[in-house]
Parts: sequence; C-alpha cells; structure tokens
Amino acid sequence: MSNYQTLLSIAVEHSYYLSGVCPCLDFNPTQRTAAILENAGLMCKKTVDGIQIVYDRSRLEALEMYANDLDEPLSFDFKIYSHDPEFRSYTEPFAAGEGDILYFDNRAVNGAGKQSISVSKYASSKDLKKPDSSELEGILSQKDRLSPPEFVLRIFANTDKGSLLEQWLEPEPMVYSIGFFNRQRHWKYYLLGKMVNRNKPSDGFSIIDPDNKVEFEAMGEERLSDQRTAYTFRSKQPIPLNEFYSYRFQLKQKGRDNESIVIQRLPFASVGHVGTDEVAEQATMVAEIYINS
Repeated sequence: MSNYQTLLSIAVEHSYYLSGVCPCLDFNPTQRTAAILENAGLMCKKTVDGIQIVYDRSRLEALEMYANDLDEPLSFDFKIYSHDPEFRSYTEPFAAGEGDILYFDNRAVNGAGKQSISVSKYASSKDLKKPDSSELEGILSQKDRLSPPEFVLRIFANTDKGSLLEQWLEPEPMVYSIGFFNRQRHWKYYLLGKMVNRNKPSDGFSIIDPDNKVEFEAMGEERLSDQRTAYTFRSKQPIPLNEFYSYRFQLKQKGRDNESIVIQRLPFASVGHVGTDEVAEQATMVAEIYINS
C-alpha cells in the first residue's frame, strides 16, 4: 500500500467549458511553498481540474511541525497562470478591475468535503485585491506586477477556528473549489460580398434562430475601415461565450413572392474577434462575425 495519501485538493470549474472543469491552468507554488512541500514530504499532483497535495504518511511528523509553527503560520501559496491566451477574454470578472488581482483563500470556509472559496458562487469583483494589499504581501514579484497571474490562491493550515490539519487527514479529502463564469457578449454579424453588392437592405435580409432562443435585429449598413460596405445584424440579448455552441442561426432573405434561407448555418462567434458597439446608449464589447458571400 502506498505511503502517499491525498491531503487536500483544489478544483477549478468554468461554465465556458462543456465539461464544466477548467483544464488550462498551471499552479505554480511560491518559493516558500515549494520549500515546505519538499521539506515536509508533500507533492503536488496535477489533476484534470486543478491539483492534489499528497503527503507521505511516514513523514507526517514533519508536516505537523509546520502546521504547529505559530511564528511562521503554514500556508500553501500558488500563483496560477493559464496556457490558453484567451482565458481572460471569456472569463469574468477580468474586465472589472484592471490592475487588480483575483485572490482566494480558505479562511472563511466552514465544514469538510467540497467547499467554495470565492466570496460568491462564482469568482467576481468581490475577489479582487490591490497588488499591494496585505493578502498578497510577499507573494507577487516585480515581474508578477507587470505580467500578473490569473489569480493567487492561499490555503492556510490554521484559521480563527483552529487547526485544519486533522480535518485534512480525514478519509474524505478536503476539496477547495473555485467557480468561474463565462463572459457574455452581444453577437454582431457583418454581411459582405456579392449579396451586398447586388442587393439593397430593403431586399429583406434577416438572421433567424429556428429554435427561437436568440433574436437578431438589423442594424443597417456600416462602412468598414477598408471602405467596404456591410449589412449588420446584432443579437438583442448578450450570448454566453462557450467552448461549443448548439445554435443554428440562419440568414434569410424575403423576396417579393417568397422567403428563402440563403445560408443554412452561420458561423459562431470567436473569443478573440471583438469590437465596440453602442448598446442601450453605452459603449459595449461585442463579438464580431464576418460573412463573406
């Protein structure tokens, strides 16, 4: 039987992904945490949705010494980065506080089992901290301030409620979870090419959703930076950005005597293609999709 057992786990969930878990994150321990892991016989194991910290049962005394040290309270500190360059584009709340850092710790957690450590159900602006806040003291380097991690995580072994070590050693491992919500944007289609050149907006183009989940409205002609003219259509409501979509938006044209579907399935929004439009008299980020006919 292995001497190694799970001490605790970190699980990250994300509504952008079809699976509900977030597979694109790398957990980097701080230098202090890396030294503690090595000296106390602990290891970090990457999982599909986060990490597990495992301990060596034959070296439990070393871990207990760290947990009982009141002069230097034990915490496992991580800086988390994403290897998906678009992570911030589809994740809330990164637009909420530029320069601030998302921060999570377990000091408010009660009970065992799986526990959320964000202030609300999903990560929000309430979890943002200033880089010079006391919670981040000694965590961020000068390089981190210029190119910050996606978030910082601290797991404390002792809280106001006492030591958590005995709870961590229970047969059912402790799971600290963080939930991220996908960003929502209005989708804006630009119709270009032959259809535009040989028709007029009055010829009755429209975008429809046969499943009646999303409505689009015609926004009229728009002159692009390269001087081309596009017919534009924008969704009446914001649409959540997702890894995969089940929509089947269609381009329809109404003629004098009939209606026909010109394009059976329109392309979906791409996370990286964004622009700014005025929605309800406010400048709003929109997902831009270009259709060359």
